Amino acid sequence: MKLSSITNNKYAIYKNPFFLGMIVSVFVVFVFLNIPLEKRKYGLTQSNLATDYTGLLPERIEGLIKAGNRAELQKIVKEANENGQHISVAGLQHSQGGHTYYKDGVVLDMKTFNKILGIDKQNKTIKVESGATWEDVQEAIQPLGLALKVTQSQSIFTIGGSLSVNAHGRDIRFGPMAGTVKEMTILTPTGELKTVARSDSEEWMKYALGGYGLFGVILDVTLELTENEIYTIHTEELQTKEYEAYFANLLKNDDTAMHYARVSVAPESFLDEMYVIDYNSTGKQDHETPLKKEHGARIGKLAMDLGRQGGGLEDLFWENQKLLIKSLDGDKITRNNVMRGNSEFMEFTESGRVEVLQEFFIPVDQYEEYISDIKRFLPANDKREDFKIHNITVRYAAKDDYTSLKYAKEDMFGLVILIQHGLKENEIHNAEAIIQQWTDVTLKHGGVYYLPYYHYQSKEQFRKSYPDWEKFQDEKVRRDPNGVFQNIFYDYYFREGASHD
Repeated sequence: MKLSSITNNKYAIYKNPFFLGMIVSVFVVFVFLNIPLEKRKYGLTQSNLATDYTGLLPERIEGLIKAGNRAELQKIVKEANENGQHISVAGLQHSQGGHTYYKDGVVLDMKTFNKILGIDKQNKTIKVESGATWEDVQEAIQPLGLALKVTQSQSIFTIGGSLSVNAHGRDIRFGPMAGTVKEMTILTPTGELKTVARSDSEEWMKYALGGYGLFGVILDVTLELTENEIYTIHTEELQTKEYEAYFANLLKNDDTAMHYARVSVAPESFLDEMYVIDYNSTGKQDHETPLKKEHGARIGKLAMDLGRQGGGLEDLFWENQKLLIKSLDGDKITRNNVMRGNSEFMEFTESGRVEVLQEFFIPVDQYEEYISDIKRFLPANDKREDFKIHNITVRYAAKDDYTSLKYAKEDMFGLVILIQHGLKENEIHNAEAIIQQWTDVTLKHGGVYYLPYYHYQSKEQFRKSYPDWEKFQDEKVRRDPNGVFQNIFYDYYFREGASHD
C-alpha cells in the first residue's frame, strides 16, 4: 500500500464520527468493566489474627468454631466455664469496634445457624435462627405478602448481629428493632437454654438485645411482621433549617411509613442543604413483586470514588445525587424493597486509609442548633484534609423502652456519618480528636453516640452517653460470673486500665 493511501485512510478515520464514537464507547466500557469491586478482607486469617470490618483492631485469637446444633453450643459454653475460656459471638462482623472477638478467645461463627423455623401468617410472625440474614427472612415472607417491621436499609446482616446492636432503620412508626422481638431463645453464659419474652421478670431480653454478645448467644427469635405494602416515593429538597418543621408535619401524616434524609457535605452547600425521601402508603399490598437485586455497583462506585476526592468533585457528586433522588419522585416501591439498599458500591479498600462509620443521636428539637454548632469546627472543604466526611444520613429513632444501653432516651434523629482517614498514628489521633470534639457537642445537646463502631470516644464520654453503664456491668457480672463472654468493646469501656492500643 502506498504512503498516500495510508495517510488518506487515517484522515478518513479521524473524520468519521461514528467510528470515533465506537472507539470511545469501547474504551469507556473497558474502563467501566474494570472498575475494581474488591471486598474488604476481614475475619480470621491463617495465623489466627482476627479483625472486623475496618480492620483497626487486629487481635490474635485461639480459634473459630462454626455453630453446629444447640447441644454442641451448650457443651462449648459449659466447658468454657470450667476451663476459664473466653467466647465471642460473630455474624457478618460489620461492627467496627472489636465486638466479635477477644484476645486468645474463641469466636463462635453463627452464620451456619440460619434456619427459618416457622412462619405464622395469621399472626404475622416468623421464628428464625440468629445466623440467618434479613435477606433470608425476606425471601421466606415475601411470597406471603409479609414484610419486616424494622430493619436496616440493607439486608446483608445477620439477625443476631442486628439485634445485638439494637439496630434501627427507615421506619418511623414501629420504634427500635428490639421492640419487634416477641420471643427469643438464648444460651446463657452459664450454659442454660432459656426461652424468654419482654414481660419476663428476669429481663434477659433487656440485656441480650443491644448487649453486644456479652450476655450469651441469641439462638433464635420470633419477630413481629407487617404487610408488604406498596409505597409512593416522595422526594424534596430542603434547607437544613427547615427540616425540624418538615419532620414534625411528616409525623402527623399517618400515611407516611418510612423516611430518611441526607445532608450535604459538599463545599458549596456544606450542612446547608438536604434532601428528604418519604415512603407514603397507597393502601395496597403486594405478593408478587420480586425482591430487588443489587445492580449498578460499578457506576455507583465510580461516582462515589469521584466524590471521595472532595472539593469541586464532591460538589458535582452532591448535585448528581440530588438529580437521582428527584428522578425517584412518584415511583412505586414495596416495603421489602425499601429495606434492600445497595452496598457493594460503598466498598473502600485504598491502602493506608480506612473508611469508618460514626452515628450521633440528637433530640428532635435540637437538630437545627446542633447542625449550626458542628458547622463551626468542621471544614466545609476537606479536599486537602486527611479527615474527610463523605456522607451524612439522617434517620428517626423513636424512644427506646426495651434495652439497657439505650441510645434513644427520647425521640431522636440519628446522624449516620461516613468518614475516611489515614492509618498512620498521627492520622488516627487526629481523627480521634475531631470525633471526640464532635461527641462533646453531641452531649451538650442532650445526645449520645452509637456503640457498634470504633471507639474513638473516651471512657468519660461513654459514661456520660450511657448513664446506666454501671447497672449493665453489674448484670454482666451477675449473669456471667466466670466472664465467659468477652470482646474488645467490653474490655475497653468497662475494664480499668484498658486502652485503645
